[in-house]
Amino acid sequence: MKKDKEKQLKVEITEMFLAQIDKNRSYYGCIKRGRDEYGNQFVFSRIVMPNGLLCARETEQQALGKNLDIMAKDIVDGNLHDDGGVSTEIFGERYFLN
Repeated sequence: MKKDKEKQLKVEITEMFLAQIDKNRSYYGCIKRGRDEYGNQFVFSRIVMPNGLLCARETEQQALGKNLDIMAKDIVDGNLHDDGGVSTEIFGERYFLN
């Protein structure tokens, strides 16, 4: 019986998600579902953009999608990541805070 469990295929499911600026400009990434320390469900997304990385977390998938669309537009059309603003260093890497 123990050998059967060891031979089982381990599968990790990855969900794809879309940040859409308009019908011709879309960016894909993946989402992960989880629970916080209080047991509340959340959805986390990570999307690679032309000049940065877009990460967001929300309690509902529909709200996450709406916020990702807005942030993607700000990054691409509003040059959000080109702003010199405030940044911090974490483990030797610079991170822009926006």
